[in-house]
Amino acid sequence: MRQHEQYPYLRFLGVSTALLCLLVGAGMPAWACDIAVVSAKASSTGRPFIWKNFDSSQSWHQEIKFFPARKTGPGGYLMVYRFEDGMRLLTGTPITPSAGVNESGFAMAITSVYEEYNPVHSATDLSTELMREALEQCQTIADFERLVKNWHWSHFGCAVSCNAAVIDAKGGAAMYELFTGYVSGGFMPIRYKKYDANTGKVVNNLGWVLNAGQGNAFIGFHVRTNYNDYCPWNVGTDRRVRAEALMTQMAKGKRLSYANVMREVSKDVEGKQVSSSFSQTNYSTMYCISRACTRSGMVVDGVANGGDPRLSVFWCVLGEPSIGCYVPYFVAAKRVSYLAWADKMVGGVPTDQDDASFLCLAEDARETYNKLLYSSNRGTTIQGMYDNYINKVELGLVQEWTFAIEDTVMERTEAFLSSLRANPGLITRDNLGDFSDYSAEYTYQNYLAGSGSAMPWDYAPPQ
Repeated sequence: MRQHEQYPYLRFLGVSTALLCLLVGAGMPAWACDIAVVSAKASSTGRPFIWKNFDSSQSWHQEIKFFPARKTGPGGYLMVYRFEDGMRLLTGTPITPSAGVNESGFAMAITSVYEEYNPVHSATDLSTELMREALEQCQTIADFERLVKNWHWSHFGCAVSCNAAVIDAKGGAAMYELFTGYVSGGFMPIRYKKYDANTGKVVNNLGWVLNAGQGNAFIGFHVRTNYNDYCPWNVGTDRRVRAEALMTQMAKGKRLSYANVMREVSKDVEGKQVSSSFSQTNYSTMYCISRACTRSGMVVDGVANGGDPRLSVFWCVLGEPSIGCYVPYFVAAKRVSYLAWADKMVGGVPTDQDDASFLCLAEDARETYNKLLYSSNRGTTIQGMYDNYINKVELGLVQEWTFAIEDTVMERTEAFLSSLRANPGLITRDNLGDFSDYSAEYTYQNYLAGSGSAMPWDYAPPQ
């Protein structure tokens, strides 16, 4: 039995106003994220992918783990997540996912949609729980839609307010705007609008075609931040416009790929400034895609229609993307390097004491190392970050060696996957896990050394 199954959602009938006030008063974290879904036709690799930058000022760290299968069809799943005490009260577990992929090749990432005028609704928002259940139960986008339409029957009193980027291994790629309504309580079906990334067609939960699609004029991707047609408050507009501009330019140049989005969008540090008095050594990241409160970046590089879902790659940087390095993980390995989930060594054994990780802690230390990038980078949603201002000159020096680390890992990963595609017999749990573990170790050791070559790449590929 899952931990949160000990707390059936019907308990919301007995949740007191005092508890809801406690959740709201404690300040449920503001998750100001960026997501995108890219169709196979728009991707220069011929494979669909999703991208997410996760922002949260209160949830400082994140980690990655593999979770065993709840259903045989979808299989187990990888998730990047954080701990939230508020979610423990609602679901029975503090594990709060940010994005993930399962063994069937179904992948999903969400961004919250702000409802600052309805704190009760926000306090019972289970958008992240919907994503967890989708990863556990779904193999296709059609499965996801069925889950969404029936979800309210077993989640009495719960709310959903989010955008969701979804792909599968059958060619599906779509962005969903989801919303239960402004009043929390009772059985509230989820309303949604589905934006098909293959065609541009828009359909709602009733099956009404809101837009027949734009044909060849549709470029093949969708971007969302923290608003949608149901909650159109202006939250994240600057980040959405910037990401769309960068990805449109890539698409027109036949360069729209997971690798270029990781490097040029996820790590982007451009944005309007909060004042006219700024410089490259005192640059506010408040309106940037990669900014002071960005806690991770994630890309799931999917497979072409009918491809082997074992070759789906879960790329993740734990920490601020512009400062960190992406590392590949494989859900078919059924394991993740301890560097992505452990935060302590106890008696020589990796130990998970909180939601930090060795990779995340290394990046965390680099952010404030000798106060070269940030003088400090702490704070909360309510109190504000202590420092939003980065030194872009020093960032450029850091990126000289972080890009070198990342380039090596990406090049070696592409070569590794090419060999597996040519020799499917080599696609084994051990081969995938060993490669991912080595990539994490290579990244970690070189990151600690502040060098792109302190630890040379010396991985022997499977034969």
